[in-house]
Formats: sequence, structure tokens, C-alpha cells
Amino acid sequence: MKRVLWVSRHEMTRDQRADLERALGGPVELLPWRDTVADVAQLRPALEGADAVAAVLPVELLAQLLPLAGGKPVLVATSGREPTGRVHTLPDGRQEPEFAFVHQGWRQILRLELETRPL
Repeated sequence: MKRVLWVSRHEMTRDQRADLERALGGPVELLPWRDTVADVAQLRPALEGADAVAAVLPVELLAQLLPLAGGKPVLVATSGREPTGRVHTLPDGRQEPEFAFVHQGWRQILRLELETRPL
């Protein structure tokens, strides 16, 4: 059984978990990290007990997480938006269609190079 550090404030969906087990070749034990991540260094102790990490993080933090993971797979979920057929009325009276996020698969980050500058 693979141990996967799940970095997200949300529960992993049934579809995400089933697909993660497919991608990793068998059952997984999730090690949830639900706190907001300000510095990826705080994940270091949890990473030590994991075989892989699946994370919902901004790209800047994913770029820092990749080397910290020490060769362990760093995974991100991809999803699409599908219309539900329902319409929501906003407080100002406007109406907008409702969409559901649907799991489309997992991606492993192999390399992530990011350079930014303040504006």
C-alpha cells in the first residue's frame, strides 16, 4: 500500500482516489494535510512518511515542493467544468449557469522552473 500525502483543505473525491489508486498501481493510504501551506518546509516531516505527494497548491509552492519531495512523485489533479443544467440567481438578480468540477486525471510534475519578478 502506498502512502500519499494529500495537501488540500478538501477531502479527496471518490473519483480522484480511485484514479490515484489506478495511477499508483494499487491501494493508497491518504495522509491528509488540511492546513494552509505558507512555507513548504513545514511539509518536510509529513513527506518523510510518504511514498508520494498529491497537492493542491499555487504554482510557486509546487515549484518549491518538487525538490523538497526528494524524488518522490509530486502529483496534481486535473479537472474540467461540466454544466449541471441548473441556473443560480445572484444577489443582484443576474443569473448564471452552474458548473460541476469533474476529475479528469492525475499528472506528475517532472520539472517545474519558475522565475518571477515583482511589478
